[in-house]
Amino acid sequence: MNVLLVNPPPPPTQRVSRGLMGGFGMIVGEGLCYPPIDLLYVGALLERDGHQVSVIDAEATSMPPEQVMEQLGDRPADLVLMATSSATIELDLQLADRIKARLPRSFVFITGSQGSKVPDMALHNSTIDAVVRGEPELTVRDAVAALARGEDPLQVPGLSVQRDGALLHNPERSPLQGESLDDLPVPARGLVDGAPYRIPTMEGPITTVVSSRGCPINCTYCGYVVAQGVSWRGRSARNVFDELQHVVDLGIRNVVFRDPLFAHDRQRVVDLCTLMVEADLGLKWQCETAIKTVDAELLELMSRAGCMSISFGVESGNEVLQRKYSRGKIKDHAHAKAVIDACRRYGIGTRCFFMIGFPEETPDMVRQTIDLAVYLNPDTVQFTAVTPYPDTKLYDESMADRGGRDFDYSKFSGLTPVGVAKAMSADEVLRNIRRAYRRFYLRPSRIWREVKRPQLLLQRMRRYVGLMQTVGLDA
Repeated sequence: MNVLLVNPPPPPTQRVSRGLMGGFGMIVGEGLCYPPIDLLYVGALLERDGHQVSVIDAEATSMPPEQVMEQLGDRPADLVLMATSSATIELDLQLADRIKARLPRSFVFITGSQGSKVPDMALHNSTIDAVVRGEPELTVRDAVAALARGEDPLQVPGLSVQRDGALLHNPERSPLQGESLDDLPVPARGLVDGAPYRIPTMEGPITTVVSSRGCPINCTYCGYVVAQGVSWRGRSARNVFDELQHVVDLGIRNVVFRDPLFAHDRQRVVDLCTLMVEADLGLKWQCETAIKTVDAELLELMSRAGCMSISFGVESGNEVLQRKYSRGKIKDHAHAKAVIDACRRYGIGTRCFFMIGFPEETPDMVRQTIDLAVYLNPDTVQFTAVTPYPDTKLYDESMADRGGRDFDYSKFSGLTPVGVAKAMSADEVLRNIRRAYRRFYLRPSRIWREVKRPQLLLQRMRRYVGLMQTVGLDA
């Protein structure tokens, strides 16, 4: 079969990384561009089965929709799979409709957590043939295999489909477990030009690696939990190491692990880092995990293995909000400070994520969050608006408060308040986000620290101004 995988263009005035937040996507700065790893996993499986696969990554190249249509080629694809995100779902479906109109005999599917969790919305508002629910690899593989056998590809588990004007939801597909994850081929990175992929804190070509899926912390708002499940599922250390060796063989020396909870299995991290140290791969890498999953001894080993940066979800400085919504992602403020300081001691950069606009959050609670950010003093911070991604507990509660009235998903960017906060208006949430950035970065000690790194300072200033413009505030 001839299969086309499409990562659609970014919106006209933004850059959205569709793979972030468990596939719900987030607005990012111009300096960040990740490869579409989910599509590349699908491509690797299909190539292993003997199918011909091509990829159009319009997000990476800022290719407009018209040029995507021109790239469809002379040989129509038998199946087209398109990535989507919450903030871009309407634009993505419009492009899918154009492709379906151009290739009426092709099966046009979409993947991504937004469509996966609200498939009826996607199918009602487009001419696509199916929505892939959950992890896409095996569902798409089976659909293409059925098509190759002359069978109906819309019958396979894991799909929601349109048939004779009716919406049908095929049986659920179980998520891949550890051994099954090890059995997946390495993502088909050769299907894309690696040049556009970048991240501000790394010099040279980068790629992403997914070494585990799922997160048992189960924050009430988290897209990763609804996309990947609460059960943590990790690949073996040796399997991950083999992929890293493959990455090095491609000439890539920078890796971003896209696990929501990289260090959940401490022994696996120890085993992987030991393999990396012994092989002296020369990789620089970064990951995301919870503060309570690491300690000084583990951080020292991670540093020796090439870890240069860790992102930590902190979210709130208010203990009540922390326990209720973030499930106690940090043990306490003093322990969190000790971990950040240990990272600095071993040369590991730190980035902390914070959220503003929980339902009962007041300006005084926001001040506690900002105070915690200043106290921890990580290298960088990110303040976002609380966003209830579909199928999360916060989403269900918010929908009940709204009387079942649906959200405007185009605002699910991670930056724009969508009506969750009750104790603050949307404007107050936005102004508190701006105040948080100013308080953190405009301290004299931070200004002096940033001036010593002018290139990073310029990147952060551009990102900050861009974010404020996106949400309609003066910087």
